[in-house]
Amino acid sequence: MKSPRFLLFCGLLAGCAVVSPAQDESSLAGYVTRAASGSDFDINGHRVVCDGKTRTKLESGHGAKRSALGCPTEPPFIGEPLIAYGAMFNGSHSIHAHFIESRRPGNPQTAGSAVIDAAPAQIVTEAQPSGFCLRADGYRICIDTNTKIEGDPPLRSLAELRAGSWIKYKGKMGATGLVIASSLEIGANVIANREQNLRADNEYDPAAVPADARQNYLKVAFRGGYDPKKFPPFEDAAMQARVEQIGSSLIPPYQRSLPDSDPAKIHFRFQVVDNKHFCGFMTCDTLTLPSGIVLVPHQVVERTQNDSQLAAVLADSIARALEKQQFRAEGERLAATATTLAGLFVPYAGSGMIAGGSIAERRILTRAVEQSGRVSLALLRDAGYDLNQAPMVWWLLASETPQPLTEIEMPDRAGYLYRILGEAWNCPAASTP
Repeated sequence: MKSPRFLLFCGLLAGCAVVSPAQDESSLAGYVTRAASGSDFDINGHRVVCDGKTRTKLESGHGAKRSALGCPTEPPFIGEPLIAYGAMFNGSHSIHAHFIESRRPGNPQTAGSAVIDAAPAQIVTEAQPSGFCLRADGYRICIDTNTKIEGDPPLRSLAELRAGSWIKYKGKMGATGLVIASSLEIGANVIANREQNLRADNEYDPAAVPADARQNYLKVAFRGGYDPKKFPPFEDAAMQARVEQIGSSLIPPYQRSLPDSDPAKIHFRFQVVDNKHFCGFMTCDTLTLPSGIVLVPHQVVERTQNDSQLAAVLADSIARALEKQQFRAEGERLAATATTLAGLFVPYAGSGMIAGGSIAERRILTRAVEQSGRVSLALLRDAGYDLNQAPMVWWLLASETPQPLTEIEMPDRAGYLYRILGEAWNCPAASTP
């Protein structure tokens, strides 16, 4: 049996499976990734086998403990944090559990800077009798009488909050999946000249790219970025139409309603391209330009198993543009490598690998990938897609070549999305306004 300290450390990780030799005592700590019934579910892709002798000690969304003998009486929810103890057989992707328990963390503190992507609404919940909630940074953030609010110009009433405004916030997530803000700073979504120039410099015209255009991968490796004007379009009219249709369905309403003349409007366009190197030593991904152009390698489309998985990839790309990740990263990355990162939010810079690979730069990249993932879940929900497919598609895309899910180690990106699904969307106590 592993030590309690080791198991506690393992329980804090997104996808931690502790495997001992065949039939030895083992533990499997992680998130529920499949749930057909209380006796048929997976943790981190490993089948949990239980029977009448299995002891369960599970925690409800409101924190109440439920202890019983036998398999869970109800199916766990996708993203529920569990740990199973029992006999795990190497290579079998299953554990015969004699004990299953919750490993639900405490209410986490969170903070960030993001655009409001859904207009405020008055929501009544058990945890919060009344209050205004808005959606930003992939969270539903609620304001109550204890929230310290600042604005430029000063806010006269909560009714003035609008989708498209920019906020900085601090808060704490409750059992209902809502973040109760302790402080909130609101500002206009100003488009500076530098951002306008960045958009103009990153335009893409598929008709202007020769079919034999190729990247200079020495520049990619040492300068940390791709030249978007050297990605030839992939000639498949049906695939292109499908990507455009799904991508367009994910654009948030506030963006659709902006007039074309408004500088804050992002003119999203989706282009399937031919570039195998997007699926090489790194996770298959798209390239999002600050102008709203999303370059989608055809290999990414071909690996997705359904529309919801493709929508998850495109929603993540849209989120990067909405959050101005590439624009905000310019200059801030250099400052971040020379200063402490405590409390600093620096967003994602695109699909290019960051040159140097310092710890500070990797932390920047991780924070940004987490933000676009959170926001993508909200966009998927608005458009009616299956949120549970989001972590699965990044799991599928984590291998250099197409592989069955059981043959791919679950990446941190997928593990983080399972965690957010469990905390903010799928938990039975969560409100889903």
